[in-house]
Amino acid sequence: MLDLNSRSALTDRINFLMDAAITADAGKEPPRDYLGCSAIGGDCERAVQYEALTTVYRESCRCTPEPGHTHFPPRVRRIFARGHLMEDEAGRWIRQTGFLLNTVNPLTGGQFEVSFLGGKVRGHTDGLLTMWLGDCSSPVELPALWECKCLAHKYVMAARRDHIRKSHPKYYGQMMLYMGGLRLKHGLITCVDADTMDIYHELVDFDEETFDMLIRRAEHVLAMCEAGEMVPRCATTRASVTCRLCHWSDVCWSEA
Repeated sequence: MLDLNSRSALTDRINFLMDAAITADAGKEPPRDYLGCSAIGGDCERAVQYEALTTVYRESCRCTPEPGHTHFPPRVRRIFARGHLMEDEAGRWIRQTGFLLNTVNPLTGGQFEVSFLGGKVRGHTDGLLTMWLGDCSSPVELPALWECKCLAHKYVMAARRDHIRKSHPKYYGQMMLYMGGLRLKHGLITCVDADTMDIYHELVDFDEETFDMLIRRAEHVLAMCEAGEMVPRCATTRASVTCRLCHWSDVCWSEA
């Protein structure tokens, strides 16, 4: 018999109700109909293709994965929510240092957007650093892109050790696409350590060669989707580190 007075039963019951509410609320969100810039720069091109299949081609492509594979569980959605809250706070702290940070495009009332390949690839920036109002000289050459990530301690330490380009290629690629679309030469990424609340900042300069490579990758993925073909996996075994960390692993390795 279930003991409703036990601590674990109380936690399980409330969490069940909470998760149901989060899932129901997520179901009200309109589905994305474009490939996000944040998805393009990862290690595996096939993972990028799954993102395209479940967004741009979700209603028309015969090889689209089952819809269930596109739904994030409530725990992951809470992580997303934490990231949004931390982004707002980090933006406030950035402004307190002396930067003029614009997070809203005055022409649209929304985030600054970049768009490529007829709108099939799009992205929305966290903000733009446009002016320095501090007493000393600006620590960043302006104008500059601003991106904020709230990460577990080990991922922040990896960024400190190896820099963003090597440690987090998806974030680096995302920034290249944003800077290319907005014609910016410089960017600042702010990484908030979710465990210790330490903050790591890194300057990232625009690299046109990387930008062009990412656009070509997106073009190739979209062409393969339209042809009804799958690009090769980046690994030969599911035991690879990239596959173990990929949320498309189950559907990917269930297919030929």
